[in-house]
Amino acid sequence: MRIYRDFRSVLSENWRTYLLLNVVVYGTLIATMIVTPLIPGMYETGLANMEAFLDAPGASLVLDAYAGGDIVRITLLTFLANLLFAALLTTTLPSLVIPFFGVVATVWRAVFIGMPYAPTSAEEGIVVLATSPVLVIEFQAYVLAMLGSVLLWRSTFGHRRRELPSAWAGYRAGVRDNLRLYPAIVVLLLGIALVEGITYNMLY
Repeated sequence: MRIYRDFRSVLSENWRTYLLLNVVVYGTLIATMIVTPLIPGMYETGLANMEAFLDAPGASLVLDAYAGGDIVRITLLTFLANLLFAALLTTTLPSLVIPFFGVVATVWRAVFIGMPYAPTSAEEGIVVLATSPVLVIEFQAYVLAMLGSVLLWRSTFGHRRRELPSAWAGYRAGVRDNLRLYPAIVVLLLGIALVEGITYNMLY
C-alpha cells in the first residue's frame, strides 16, 4: 500500500530524529509528572490551566458529548478536537511559517498535560498507570506532527543535502514529508478517540 510505504520511508530515513523527539517528549511528560508534586502550587496551576482549557467553546462541545454518552459522537468530536487543534492548528500549520514551532508546541503540550495528570497519591498513581497507554499512543500522534515540523525546515535549510536546487524546493519536499506522516496521525488519533469513548461509556 503506497500510503504505508511512504510513511515507512519517511520514518526509516529519519529514524534517529524520530527516536530523539520521542525521548524529548516522553521525557518531558514524565519529568513534569515527577516534579509537579514537589513544587508548591504547580499542581494547582496545572489544574487551573486545564479547567480554563475545558471551559473554551470548542472543548465544551466535546464535554457535552461525553455527558450524553453517545460513543459515536464522543469518538468523532474527540478525534476532530485532537486532530484539528493539537495536531494541525497548534503544531503543523504554525510550523509552515515559523521554523520548528512544532517542537516548542509539543514540548509545551507535554508540560501542560503532565502538570494536572501528576499523581499526588498512591491511588492517583495507579490511575495514571492504568490510563498511561492511551496517553502514550495519543502523544505518539503529536510526536509525528512534531517530526513533520522538524523535517520541513531541515529540508528547507538543508536542501543541498537532499540534492535539491533551492530552499523553496526543499520546503516543498518538507511539506510532502508532512503529508506522508498525516495518515498515521489520523489513524492513531481516531483509534484513541474510539478507545476513550468506549472506556468512558463502560465506566460511566
